[in-house]
Amino acid sequence: MAKSKVTEETRLQAAQMRSEGRNYKDIATDLATQGVTVDWCKRNLSTIAIYDTLYFLMEEITPLAIRPEGIARLQFYKLIKNAYGIVPGEQIPEAIERKVRRSLPVEAFIRPDWMDPQSAVATQRAILEGTMILMDRLTELTTEVCAQCPGASPWHVQDYMLKQLTGDYPGGPLVQGQHMSQAVERMVERMPQTAGYERSPLPEDPEFDELCV
Repeated sequence: MAKSKVTEETRLQAAQMRSEGRNYKDIATDLATQGVTVDWCKRNLSTIAIYDTLYFLMEEITPLAIRPEGIARLQFYKLIKNAYGIVPGEQIPEAIERKVRRSLPVEAFIRPDWMDPQSAVATQRAILEGTMILMDRLTELTTEVCAQCPGASPWHVQDYMLKQLTGDYPGGPLVQGQHMSQAVERMVERMPQTAGYERSPLPEDPEFDELCV
């Protein structure tokens, strides 16, 4: 059996690099002149513990995630951003989040931020009840708007109000407001305007009314 060309000093250097999270390809490239190859790394470095950013992050997250109350999603993301130097407001790359989630033990739980851990059922019930009240009120408001402005589409009126409330519009409420203002300005230039409540009712159409009975 041929003797390895890799010296003990090089082996220790390669092990150190692997423990810092370097992959086999990078290690083989850096130490190629000392006889290190990818195959050598696979044979000799597979048992080396890796003490990289992920390792220290999981040391911090795991104890929190396995508690009965788990870890709040907001805190979970904050720890990931701190570990990887991701500035507030920027998205966590999918590859990083996926790697962290896969490293969690089975008993770990990332808790939704809307949930009170000691009153999970009560929180869910209260949110559902509140949602029903909001939807009823939203329907009433939509009806009022469309009664004053019959030419408006009820579905789109409701959709726009929801997006103003939630910030779901692409670019956020500010962009939505700008787009609305621009559309209104163009229409004002195109035809005379009246307040909704001053508007004459639409002409009746008996034939249409009969079809709707």
